[in-house]
Amino acid sequence: MIACKHLILLTSLSLGTCFLTAQTVPVDALPVTVDLKNEAAVNTEGLDFSPTFYEDGIVFISTNTAGLKKRTDEKLKLPAMSILRSRRNAEGELQVPEPFAKELSSLYHEGPVCFDPTAQTIYFSRNAIIGGKVKLAKDDTQKMRLYSSKKQGDVWGEPTPLPFNNNQFDDCHPVISIDGDKLFFASNRPGGFGGMDIYVSYKVGESWSEPVNLGAEINSKGNEAFPFVHADNTLYYASDGLGGQGGFDLYYVIPEDGSEWTKPVNLGEPFNSTGDDFGLIVDLNKINGYFSSNGKTSKGGDDIFSFHTENGNLDDFLLQNQRVPDRTLDLAVTVTDKLSGNVIGNAEVRVLNYDANTVIGRDENGNLITIKNVDGKDVMMALPPDKGITGVTNAQGVFTTEVRAGNYVVIVTKEEYQTKQLRLAISKPGNALTAALEKAEFSGKVRWNASVFNYVTNAPLAGAMLVLTDQQTNTKDTVIADANGLIDHYLERQSKYKIDLYQAGRHIGSTDINTEGWSLPNQIMMQNFSVAPLMPGTVIELPNIYYNFNDATLRPDARKDLDLLVSLLKQQPTVTIELASHTDCRGTSKYNQDLSQRRANGVVEYLVQKGIAADRLKPVGYGESEPRNRCRDGISCTEQEHARNRRTEVRILTGIQGASMVYVDGKPNLDATAASPNSTASTSTGNAPGGKSNVPPKILMPHRPIR
Repeated sequence: MIACKHLILLTSLSLGTCFLTAQTVPVDALPVTVDLKNEAAVNTEGLDFSPTFYEDGIVFISTNTAGLKKRTDEKLKLPAMSILRSRRNAEGELQVPEPFAKELSSLYHEGPVCFDPTAQTIYFSRNAIIGGKVKLAKDDTQKMRLYSSKKQGDVWGEPTPLPFNNNQFDDCHPVISIDGDKLFFASNRPGGFGGMDIYVSYKVGESWSEPVNLGAEINSKGNEAFPFVHADNTLYYASDGLGGQGGFDLYYVIPEDGSEWTKPVNLGEPFNSTGDDFGLIVDLNKINGYFSSNGKTSKGGDDIFSFHTENGNLDDFLLQNQRVPDRTLDLAVTVTDKLSGNVIGNAEVRVLNYDANTVIGRDENGNLITIKNVDGKDVMMALPPDKGITGVTNAQGVFTTEVRAGNYVVIVTKEEYQTKQLRLAISKPGNALTAALEKAEFSGKVRWNASVFNYVTNAPLAGAMLVLTDQQTNTKDTVIADANGLIDHYLERQSKYKIDLYQAGRHIGSTDINTEGWSLPNQIMMQNFSVAPLMPGTVIELPNIYYNFNDATLRPDARKDLDLLVSLLKQQPTVTIELASHTDCRGTSKYNQDLSQRRANGVVEYLVQKGIAADRLKPVGYGESEPRNRCRDGISCTEQEHARNRRTEVRILTGIQGASMVYVDGKPNLDATAASPNSTASTSTGNAPGGKSNVPPKILMPHRPIR
């Protein structure tokens, strides 16, 4: 018998199993997180995998027989796989499983399964049985076939093989589209691109068409399997041939232009590991779901994990971490008068991208030195200031443009109206929003101009998010600093606010202000917030610092990153750093330890030659002890995979001067309130100064990075 899951991993076995609208971000938006939970009640020391939603829980595949009579797979040394069911309790936890349908069980492998939209028809994989007898292929193995069964009262009818099955190859892992017209599955049938490929068959009356390969964009020379189609037609699947983190990784693609798909996007951490990660399903709102993995803490070979997203859904999480297809998307902004509802023509619209970058300085060319989170790693790079896309609305009050996927702020201005800022996440086509402007003279509010800068370098914290909480009403509002670190916003009069500052998902400080005493309509409250987002313990990856095999000499392409580091260290003379160098696993541990130390020493020598004091630099070689992928002794890896472990990282030892503080206007403020109207009011709209005062600043709250 053949099990498709392990057919892919172990080749032929003796017994096996086949198995848009723009989203406006809430004003109190926080980083989207994903929490994982091992569903201990359903997991065993054997194999438990490939869940699918069913009524009040899941149906999944397991080598736990749960009392069913099964043959033993001689290669797995485990019982043939069964279709089990687990119900959720009131707390949402899966309970001890039971057989799903004894009438569908055979002595051999079954699963995975899926249900049509009515849940009255089940599609599933099973070892080939014809006329109640085992059917062997020419290679004397029992292949996997796809079957369907219709519910008849409380039981399921006799399974019927799908018309395109063939006894000489495997068809498995079925999943059906929300409209019930497309059946996706995995197969190693001839004509594919590698081992297992993803195919689709179309409903034709009561039958199914000849399967169509989804093509080279989705399928590779390796194996693609375990598809799942969401209601929005996003296709999630597993692949071991697209260069992921190890074994099977989870990917997704989105349909566009009819029959075309976007390029596969790796879901990254926490979904993917150095082991096999597969069989993902996600609910209608993309907030909760399940998947299978053998690369995380588990009871046995494969375990089922549940996941839950906070502060958004799976799409928000992937966009936040820039795991989205690279494509052009449309955006339409309509501007109206909030009171009358009339459209406003000739309003200025500015669209700024603020993906997760932390600005920590400027290089010698005026570019921003940023820390960008890439697949869970902080990477330092230089980026030009984002000037954004600007334009004006037409006579119908509409401004249209094209953008790439990302997180944006749309700033709308019009004479005699309050400036409006709207944050939105764009990841799909068909993005539209409306900005309803209020007349300034009727606002009864205080105009607030603020600037957010790095305390030492005066570099603007472009894209910093300020969450304002009215301490009387507990209502929240969010404003975003523009490319110059500037804010133009309106506050309620006679109110006190707590301000939480965030950048790149990190909470970088808090302070408070109030508007008591601000009454004249032509007054502008102007303030300068100075913060420094780097703290001791922060680890920054230098993405271009690589070495040739068995070589401690810096490659020429390393100078770009090191020169950026030189600029940062010269701007921030109080920072001390550790240069952490790593090798791949080839060679002995002692040799790799010595090699990594020589590499770290070489980086320090380069920085010293560029004018950085040696006592600010600590070279440390870690050898092969901290690989960032699956490559360890005894594991076969490609040269590219080994190269990823030969790298150097920067660890902040002594933080930037004032990194624990938020300074308001660079001077003491003993009552922790905003400056009085008499001291900082202005009838102009000039920018708030970015410099520091010689007066000792007030410490407002420690920096609290979210890690």
